Amino acid sequence: MCKIYGYVRVSTIQQKVERQINNIIGFNGDAIIISEKQSGKDIDNRAEFKKLLNKVKQGDTIIFDEVSRMSRNADEGFSLYMELMSKGISLVFLKERHIDTDEYKRRTQKHIEKVSSSNKKMDNLINGILELVAEFEQENLKDNIRLAFEQAEHERQFLIKRVTEGKATSSKKQGRPEGSCNIKTDKAEHIKQTIKDLSKDFDGKYSDAKILREYLHNTSKGTYYKYKKELKEEIA
Repeated sequence: MCKIYGYVRVSTIQQKVERQINNIIGFNGDAIIISEKQSGKDIDNRAEFKKLLNKVKQGDTIIFDEVSRMSRNADEGFSLYMELMSKGISLVFLKERHIDTDEYKRRTQKHIEKVSSSNKKMDNLINGILELVAEFEQENLKDNIRLAFEQAEHERQFLIKRVTEGKATSSKKQGRPEGSCNIKTDKAEHIKQTIKDLSKDFDGKYSDAKILREYLHNTSKGTYYKYKKELKEEIA
């Protein structure tokens, strides 16, 4: 009997998995939830995910809330995607349904009607073009899958950069006189830079809700939109 698994992952023990679980159960109430608190950089360090990979078989399905839950390593994630699909295991990404394995198969296995007429040379030319178009679409689909994992890896690098900058800022704050206004300024600059890098209104691709939920969860909506407005005025 084919099984449906839902894999949820957060990077630290402080983070919560409930949102991912609710999303997966909302999509399929029969999903067997596998939960893990570990970085998505390397699969080898994720014991629960490795156990899942060892138990899934042809016909099974793994549901992820988003592609970054599977992997934040572009090369590793793409290779694993293709390997699992070749074994007949379906992958579902709730926030990136366009790269689900079923969607990939549907678009690459479309039957192309070959042209047949009395003009064989023209038939061969047209059929050759149709085959090239099919090959191009298949490569384009692979590029979309790889791009999704590359974006997940980029997010990880961005988070590492922000944490590193935060530690450096914290170190600089030590020894400042009480009442110094630089702490507030540092926080404002951090929020503005995060908005600029991630918001689809600037250099990023994410909505305000996603940024507040996943990257600036300690920032109030009022503060967020205040700094976003200031950022727009600075850039204008």
